[in-house]
Amino acid sequence: MAAAPGFPAGTAFTTSPAAVEEAAKPVSPAFDNVWAKIWKVALLPAKEGEGPDPNGEMIASNDGPEHDGEFVFAFIEPVEINLLDLPPGRKLARFLNKFLDVPAGTYGKIRVYYTELWGERVPDGRIDFHPTANSHFDVHFVNRDLVIPVAPDVDGGIRLYDVTIEFVGLKIVENKNKVLMRPQVFATVVEAVEYVISGIADNVDKTLGTFDVSTAGGSFHVEYDDETFWSFHDSSRSIDVKSGQGISALDNTAIVDVFGLFSTSGNLLADDIHIMFPLTITDNVISGDATSGWIDDTFTDTFTLDIALDNVVYPKPNRDSAVYDNAVSPFNPLDQSFIVQGARVTARGYPADAPTGGVEAYWISIGP
Repeated sequence: MAAAPGFPAGTAFTTSPAAVEEAAKPVSPAFDNVWAKIWKVALLPAKEGEGPDPNGEMIASNDGPEHDGEFVFAFIEPVEINLLDLPPGRKLARFLNKFLDVPAGTYGKIRVYYTELWGERVPDGRIDFHPTANSHFDVHFVNRDLVIPVAPDVDGGIRLYDVTIEFVGLKIVENKNKVLMRPQVFATVVEAVEYVISGIADNVDKTLGTFDVSTAGGSFHVEYDDETFWSFHDSSRSIDVKSGQGISALDNTAIVDVFGLFSTSGNLLADDIHIMFPLTITDNVISGDATSGWIDDTFTDTFTLDIALDNVVYPKPNRDSAVYDNAVSPFNPLDQSFIVQGARVTARGYPADAPTGGVEAYWISIGP
């Protein structure tokens, strides 16, 4: 941020550090809100020596790419954002996860195309800005370029999840006849691009805290640690679980969504791991005595369901530490004492070894 005096004269800083605000006080008229109705965004590759133009970029047309290597996404319906009051964390670029086919590479700015641009202030109300540069403005990254290390491939199970940048300032000019925002905005890349990789777990190594995710687009090596969040999912809902429960439940053949950042070595560092189990069975408990559903209430960590084959449930890691909850809202946590004769149970996990078959269940829901 020491380069703040290099911003074009008249830049209004909105979220920058105090030192920058002191170095570049706004000279433009104050606005309470600055709204843009966006219909298209584009990522522009970084070019050596390229930077903000104090007079603003001018282009010949806004139909299609105007910049070598530009990748464009058009919204079905225009999206309104307030440049001076972004969502919590001032996240602007969540919508960049709409880019489904952008190649890996280094990008120097985002070009934003708008249909309307206006400000609001007391007592004037709405003041429409005069469109400039064929109704677009460029978001320049002033701390570092945006790096996309792996190309998204939705069909291949590779998606951009979170691309977060933060506005630093924008330049507004007002004279007697009109108000305009120069076609450039300044922002910082807050953190690296976060991905979600979807596929099948393989080569699970719980000692090293690693596994591979096999996808249609390739295989990715994943690392997790004590800070990783875990949850179990099925087709209708999910449940957050403790780290130990998540690690225990992760095994080869699990269906996983892994959210995280790529390291410089190309490994995915997992922030969140969602586990979907490959086997689910549902029926009524028929084992045990008149009250308990356990085959042997003292020694055996199994119970059976009223189906002809593969009907044995093996709670994992054991009878007391498996995850139990209600099968219907409000999905309250339960414990092993709710496994009783006749209870309706949904057990999720992995196929148990022959000859008994059944399921090694890490998540057991009880109820209709």
